[in-house]
Order: sequence, then C-alpha cells, then structure tokens
Amino acid sequence: MERHFTATVYILQDENVLLLYHPKHHKWLPPGGHLEANETPPECAHREVFEETGLYIELVKEEHVWVHRPNAASCERPFMCLIENIPPHKGQGAHQHIDFIFLARPTGGKLRGGDPSQPRWFTLEEVLALQSDVEIFADTQEIISKVIRQRCEA
Repeated sequence: MERHFTATVYILQDENVLLLYHPKHHKWLPPGGHLEANETPPECAHREVFEETGLYIELVKEEHVWVHRPNAASCERPFMCLIENIPPHKGQGAHQHIDFIFLARPTGGKLRGGDPSQPRWFTLEEVLALQSDVEIFADTQEIISKVIRQRCEA
C-alpha cells in the first residue's frame, strides 16, 4: 500500500484545543497535512498550522536529550505517531498516512475566523459532545480527551 508522511498539530491554549472543519472529511480536525520534499515533520507542522489557521506556534518539547553539534542536531519529536488508513477519494486510491502528531501552543499571528469552516477553539466538553465518526473522528476525540486530561492533572 502507498504511504504518505503527514504532520498533525494539536494546538492547546488553557484547556482548549483548536480544530478546523475539514471540507473533504466533513469533520472537525486539528491542522495538518502532507510533508513537502526535503521538509522535516516539525517544519511541516509549523507550515501547515500557519497556512490553515494564521497562527505561529511553539511545539511542545518533551525531549530526554537535546543535541546541537555540527554533524547532528535534534529536532522536536512528535508526541505520538499513527498509521491512518485513508479510503479512496476523487480518483486517488486508498493509501496510508504515517502521521507525526505534535502538541503546540500559539505564540502569535491572527486566527482566521468568520467562516463556519474556519478554525475555532473547543473545550473538552464541546469535543466530547461531537458525534464520534460523524462530526469528528473517534481517534481525534480520544487523543484530545487524553491530552487535555493529562495536562490538567500535571
């Protein structure tokens, strides 16, 4: 099966998460997309967030060791990774996404708004009130629930 590399970003502010309405899937999703040629997953995360939301972000670093040498330098590692099965759509066959999933916080920019498909902030209660696999993917709901609850307990 063909595989594509993608990056997804759960942007957190206080106890809220930023989601946007995806026109292809007709569901609320965090920003993200395909890696471009010669782009690292963190670079893709920053680019996709800005393109889709207008925000600048800082990726949450949870590194155990950080290296910065002439021959090797650390980059932000994902919070988690998923292999997602993508069904056929408009002439593109079924494939998989190897998704590098990051956590981030906004640092600047201006959130796009005014259109129902534009990004908006959701509380955990609002996310859980969305109908699973109809308005939001069940895995997206699960990740948001675990991340927000984990952050609140910390």
